[in-house]
Amino acid sequence: MYFRLLRATLFVLLVGSLGTLACDLSSLSSFGLAQASKPKVTIQSPSAGTQFREGDDVTIQSISTDNTGVVRVELLVDGATVRADAPPIATGQTSFTVAQKWKATAGTHTLSVRAFNASGGASDPALVSITVAAAEAPTVPIILPTVPLPLGSTPSSSASSASSLPTLPPSGATPVASATNRPPTRPPSSPTINAPPGIWAVAINVDPASAKRGVFVSFNVTFLNTTATPQGFRWFIKIYEPDARNSKGETSKLNSTFPPGTTTLQAPADWKINVSECTPYIARVFWEDPGSKQVTEFIKPDQAGPPAANFNVCP
Repeated sequence: MYFRLLRATLFVLLVGSLGTLACDLSSLSSFGLAQASKPKVTIQSPSAGTQFREGDDVTIQSISTDNTGVVRVELLVDGATVRADAPPIATGQTSFTVAQKWKATAGTHTLSVRAFNASGGASDPALVSITVAAAEAPTVPIILPTVPLPLGSTPSSSASSASSLPTLPPSGATPVASATNRPPTRPPSSPTINAPPGIWAVAINVDPASAKRGVFVSFNVTFLNTTATPQGFRWFIKIYEPDARNSKGETSKLNSTFPPGTTTLQAPADWKINVSECTPYIARVFWEDPGSKQVTEFIKPDQAGPPAANFNVCP
């Protein structure tokens, strides 16, 4: 009888202790000791391992999300803050996409992006590592002077190599076209640089298709890489009026790596224009050769010409 009473007493004490513990945990949660939410950030470009040249403008595009609103996005290079941007809505945006620029310096660098919400919470940093090659010193061509031969003379065997070079007449003289003294000829123009075989631009989409004046327009381009390896390009969008030769501006240049297959990338949303009436425009996609800086337009896979997207900007 004594043991039954003891077990009943212990059971009542155990149940009471569990109830007290549950109340304490509920109180801790109600006092806000649970971990506060923090924003999330993703770097869309450039991808890890992308290579740049010293002096390039590197555009880092990221998207940040938070239920209470993103109020600031910071760009850090090797742990040092180099830029901070806020959304147009001061109270914050639940989703904020931003393109931030940094002037590249030689070496291997770690780019990181952090987002902050209205409550002061900071995201975990999104990281990507890139390599920047040192700029090459410009080369100065050496031009050797040539001496014209007298008319009717024949070059000796020792000077046969020099005779193959074009010669210039003395100052003020009129060149005479003959076997030994021909007028100088102009060198052929540099060949046009084309995109490597297997790299195409499939389509360009404009968002919105009917934009408002003074509002940034977004351009999304679908690329096709039919090679077996990723290909890197420095690309951008040019905007034209119909039948116009000169563009009305362009987006910032973006260094991207195209994986094999189809991929859709967004150009930096930093082009806008003011108009007094609804005006049609055409968007076209180009790439820049990193060495010569020559600009070439992408073409479609059927090689029928370059892709283009029509859109309007209205007051």
